Amino acid sequence: MNQSTNQPSRTSRKSPLLAALLSAVLCGLGQLYNGRVLRGIILFVLMSIVWGIGGFFGALTFGLGMVPFAVVAGALWIFGVVDAYAGSRRINRA
Repeated sequence: MNQSTNQPSRTSRKSPLLAALLSAVLCGLGQLYNGRVLRGIILFVLMSIVWGIGGFFGALTFGLGMVPFAVVAGALWIFGVVDAYAGSRRINRA
């Protein structure tokens, strides 16, 4: 507790750049770093499902069936990176 303002002191700041980089390496890892465990797990599972289904259809169609899934996976990856960055900035503002 901060005695001068009677508010909890901020003990841990989150690095937005580190959160974004972690999420870029593995979708959902930046959310885990930020303490948003459920969101991180959901993003990781969704990405795994999208790549799994895309890989299956890609194998059946000599790679062409994977294209729509790769687009969805790319959008999900970008969302994860931006969300991790914005989430850590939001944490630091609070």
